[in-house]
Amino acid sequence: MNHKIIAFSLLCTTKLFCQQLTLQQCIEKGKQNNVAVKLAEQSLETRQKIAQSSKNNILPKVDFLGGYNYIGEPIRVNLQQVKDGIVEGSASQSAYSANAAYQQITGNPLPQQVQNVIYQTSKDIISAVYPNYNPAIAKQSYFLAGILVRQPIYLGGKLNASRELSKQQVESGKANLESIQNLNSYNISLNYIQIMYLNSMIKKQEKMAEALESNEKYAQNLLKAEIIPPYLKNWSDIAKIQGETTLKNLRLEKENTLLTLKDLMGIPLDEPLEINEELNENIEVNSFGSSDKNTDLKLLQSKKKEAQTTNDITKSLSKPNIFAIGNYQFFRNDLPLITPPWLVGVEVQWTLFDPERRSRNQASESLVKEADLLIDQKQKSVDLAVRISENKLISFKEQKETLDLARKQAYTTTEMVRKRMENSLSSVKDVNDALQLQYEAEKLYYTSLVAYQTVVATYFYITGNVENITNYIP
Repeated sequence: MNHKIIAFSLLCTTKLFCQQLTLQQCIEKGKQNNVAVKLAEQSLETRQKIAQSSKNNILPKVDFLGGYNYIGEPIRVNLQQVKDGIVEGSASQSAYSANAAYQQITGNPLPQQVQNVIYQTSKDIISAVYPNYNPAIAKQSYFLAGILVRQPIYLGGKLNASRELSKQQVESGKANLESIQNLNSYNISLNYIQIMYLNSMIKKQEKMAEALESNEKYAQNLLKAEIIPPYLKNWSDIAKIQGETTLKNLRLEKENTLLTLKDLMGIPLDEPLEINEELNENIEVNSFGSSDKNTDLKLLQSKKKEAQTTNDITKSLSKPNIFAIGNYQFFRNDLPLITPPWLVGVEVQWTLFDPERRSRNQASESLVKEADLLIDQKQKSVDLAVRISENKLISFKEQKETLDLARKQAYTTTEMVRKRMENSLSSVKDVNDALQLQYEAEKLYYTSLVAYQTVVATYFYITGNVENITNYIP
């Protein structure tokens, strides 16, 4: 007795701490915890950071340039190349200087013969002492360090197109996130509807099991009274066992569906969760909307804008790039040539010939056309799915109304057969058969009901309003 009390207390405690979630709460948990949704959110965050950084691409780039250089041999002055000019010039200068001094003293020019002697003598002396080698003027290694500034002035629209592409990639990230959220919400809705169906069937099967057990006890009494043969009692036993097995299978199927639902919600599989809602038998959707909000269409349209922007960037590659540049070298240890420490200027970069340019332009234009075809294909597919869903809603509505009448008739038939058995006008097997027929009628009815609600969820998913299903399902 104490063990039963403890077991009952544990059962009550477990149920007390089980989460009782509505469909809306399940969807919200899926948005917060589902791995695919989190990946899409992270991808969107990455795109947003890239877009933020692209806003600064108009600002100048400042680089530190520093390095150690070693040349194969010292830089040398090529004195031999200028030897003739130096000797000739020096000799002529000597003759000219002597003539000028003589003229200043005497007032008369130096005789030409004397000038020629001075010229030739100077030339011979300078030629004799002129180095016959090329002297080195620096070491073979040196250090350089400085700052380089590069400011874009005109890039043929590349900067604006780059920023626009980053912006469109953010929009695509948002559309992708919405598409994944909607798909996850749709899958959660389908599993939630399946659990409600199983709850309804479990409740019906529990009543069915009770009826079969009652029928088995009644058959036992009839057997003791030798009113029925043993084989009829065996029929009632078999029917009872089948009913209990069906109930166990339904409960296991519900447990599996709960595990799938937990996975979609992104919560641990061992976390307690219970959903006790049954199928709503009065759901009815009469007004139909458009498919303008379909998330897959929105994603494709965003991808098309990306393709168009990429096409603009490809075309801008044929235009020149103009930069303002500045360079300041603050460390020039052992520099072999003395150059100015800083410079400023304008740099133009223009690709005059690129054999791949035409192919790239054609490829980017083809990508835009491909996006148009994909959008057109998806639009037709969505329109078709919407029309089919609308027709299915009408068909399943009529079907469930017909099957509702059939199951109610099965109730009446079962009750009539039971009364006939009590009056010895029918057998225990007849009651079991009637109960089985009643269960099958119930199953068909609830199958049509779950099919109708599944189409409702599908319809809202296709039209981009998947969470509207929560207006019909608690």
